Amino acid sequence: MSERILIADDEREMLQVLSRLFSKKGYEVHSAHSGEEAWKAIEETMFDLIISDMAMEDLSGLELLERVRSVDSTTPFIIITGVGTIETAVQAIKMGAFHYITKPFKNRDIEILAQRALEYGRLNRTLQNIRPQEGGGDYTKTIIGASKCMQDLLRKVEKISDSLAPVLIEGETGTGKSLLAEKIHQSSSRKDGLFLTIDCGALTETLLESELFGHVKGAFTGALRARRGLLEEAQGGTVFLDEICEIKPSTQVKLLRAIQEGEIKPVGGNRNTKIDVRFISATSRDIIAEVGRGGFREELYYRLAVIPLCLPPLRDRREDIPLLLDHFLHKFCKIYKKKISSIKPDVLDMLLNSSWKGNIRELANILERGVLLAENETISMDCIVSSDMRQRKAAKGSDDGPVLSLKEVVEEAEKRAIARALKSANNNRSETARMLGISRRALYDKIAAYGMNV
Repeated sequence: MSERILIADDEREMLQVLSRLFSKKGYEVHSAHSGEEAWKAIEETMFDLIISDMAMEDLSGLELLERVRSVDSTTPFIIITGVGTIETAVQAIKMGAFHYITKPFKNRDIEILAQRALEYGRLNRTLQNIRPQEGGGDYTKTIIGASKCMQDLLRKVEKISDSLAPVLIEGETGTGKSLLAEKIHQSSSRKDGLFLTIDCGALTETLLESELFGHVKGAFTGALRARRGLLEEAQGGTVFLDEICEIKPSTQVKLLRAIQEGEIKPVGGNRNTKIDVRFISATSRDIIAEVGRGGFREELYYRLAVIPLCLPPLRDRREDIPLLLDHFLHKFCKIYKKKISSIKPDVLDMLLNSSWKGNIRELANILERGVLLAENETISMDCIVSSDMRQRKAAKGSDDGPVLSLKEVVEEAEKRAIARALKSANNNRSETARMLGISRRALYDKIAAYGMNV
C-alpha cells in the first residue's frame, strides 16, 4: 500500500506542482486548498506525512500543526515557509514539526526531506506497535540483521550449527560474538547440553588452565581440593573460548592436545579424562597476524578455525540500525517499565550516521541511557548525547567520511536488500519475507512504498 501524503497550500500552482511531484514517486497524494480543508481530511484519513504551507488565511500551518498534535504525536509534519517567517518555523519545530523548508526550494530538496520524514514516521509507528513476545524464547537474545552480510552469515550458521566442527568467530569488540556462539549452540543437537563461556583474557595462565582442565588438590597455592574443569563439566555441550588470542603459549599446547585427542589432564594430575565438547572460539584481534608473529600456534589456529565466521562491524551494516533500535528500545522499556513512543529526528539522524566504533554494544548503551533519561515518551538529544558524543557529531564530516542521508542509509539499503532477496528466492514473496526477517505484509508495504518494479 502506497504511503499517503497530505499537501495543504492555498496557492493553487504550488499545490499542483507538489501533488504531481509526489504522485510520480508512487505516493498516494491528497491535496487541500486551505487549512480547514486539510483538517477535515485529517479527521477522516490517516496520513503518513503532512506538508503544509505556513501562511494560509483561514487556518495557518502553525494552527493546523497544533490541532494535529493534540490528537496525534507521531505523524511527521513539514512546514513550507517564506524567508520572513523562519522564526515562526523554528517555533513549529518546538511544537513538534519534523522540519521546515523555505521558498523557493528545489524539487529534489523537498523529496529528500519527505523521504526522511516518512522513514521517521515508519520507525515511530514500529515503536508504538512493539509488544513483548509471548511464549518461549528470550527476546533480548536475538540475532538482528536483515542486511545481506548478516543474512549470508546466518545462512552459513544454519548449515554448520549441527556439526561437531570447531568454529572461530572473528569480529570487532561489541559486534555480538558471544551471542552468535550461543545461537550456534542453540541451533545444534547439543542445545540440551551446557553452554559454558570462558573469558581467556580475564584469567591468569594458572587460573585459566584450572578453569579449562581442572586441578588436583595441592596443584598450586590455594588448590585446597580437586576440581573438575569446564571442558569436563560441559560433556555433551559446547565450550565458548572468548578472546582466544589471549591464551599463553604453554596453555595453547595443552588446548591443542585436548582438541586433537579428545581428552584432558587436570593441572597437577596424571589421569587423562575423555571429553565430548564442541569448541567455539572468538577473537577481536587479527589472529592471522598473531600466527605470523609467533604469538599464536599455527596448528591450534587451523584446529579452531575449521569453520571461520566473521561478524561485520555495525558501520558496514547500517541498514540494520533501525531494526536494532526497535530491539533495544523494546528491551530497555521492558526492563525499566517505560513507554517510549518516538525518537526526535535529529537523534535518529545521528544514530543512523554515527561511526559506531563500539558497534552494537555502544548502540545498546546509548539507547539504554536514552530510555532512562527520557522525561516523557520521546527520546531527545539531551537524553543520549554526552560531551564526547557532541564532539564526535561535530567532527562527523571529517572522521566518518561522507555524511549519509537517511535516504542513502535506509531506503536504498532496504531496496537493495529486498531486490537481492527476491532474486535469491526466485520472486517467492513468502520466502523473501522469511529471508529478510519480516512479515509478508511488511514486505508488500515496503515494495509499494519504494515503488519497486518486481
